[in-house]
Amino acid sequence: MGLNSDFQKLYVDGLVMLYELDASKLGAGILRFHSHISFEDWERIYYFSGNTERLSGDMSSYSGKVLKIGDKVNWRRDIIWQGQTFEPMALDVSGLEMRSDGKASAPTLSMANNINGIQGAVSAYCLRFGDFAGAKLKVIATLAKYLDAANFSGGNASANSNESKTQLWFIEQKTSENATAVTFELSNPVDFEGLKIPTRQISNYCGWEYRSEECGYIGAAMFTNKDEPTDNPALEGCSFRTSGCRCRNNEVHFGGFPASSMV
Repeated sequence: MGLNSDFQKLYVDGLVMLYELDASKLGAGILRFHSHISFEDWERIYYFSGNTERLSGDMSSYSGKVLKIGDKVNWRRDIIWQGQTFEPMALDVSGLEMRSDGKASAPTLSMANNINGIQGAVSAYCLRFGDFAGAKLKVIATLAKYLDAANFSGGNASANSNESKTQLWFIEQKTSENATAVTFELSNPVDFEGLKIPTRQISNYCGWEYRSEECGYIGAAMFTNKDEPTDNPALEGCSFRTSGCRCRNNEVHFGGFPASSMV
């Protein structure tokens, strides 16, 4: 059972959300962060990962920074995913759901104006890099049980960096800013306003470059362009059909329109 099966359950246990802000074209590089900063969040992450390491009230030996605000305990520590470090940050992302009325979503991203204890850090980034306008935001959804083994001192037997779902958004504009938080409006990459149609050819073949970011396949298993297994890198290729994604368990990233052949 993989992530697709997990997401079809009535209740999804141990959901982990990660965010990758790619502002490389603006000169700011790539910022990676997550919002799992409460002690309760980490209790759920450990529990649903099946990790035998038990958390306790004495957190002096734990990695990361422990903050106590009244009776509430925040545990700010990194999450490792696909070998990359995602830093803790208080943030709120809303409106990412798919609409059923045909209208484009208009989600928002609110980030605490603090990075690694530096107050006003997000404002400083905005001032230098054009309010992040045009930067790409990748939203990654996975489960605690699939997180890299490096997150746990006892490892993680069920770690699987291929089990995730991603959404891509772009920062449209900064909508508010103060000493506490900075809020951005996001735009959907399939919003065609201002573009010349058609931007993609309607075909039952996939239009993504094999192993590109849009393709999303990073697995070790190799297949030929006829979907036959191979261990020779020189013969590796893709048929650019749904069968190519199916044998790689990568159907969610198929970049074609399978029903177009029925038109």
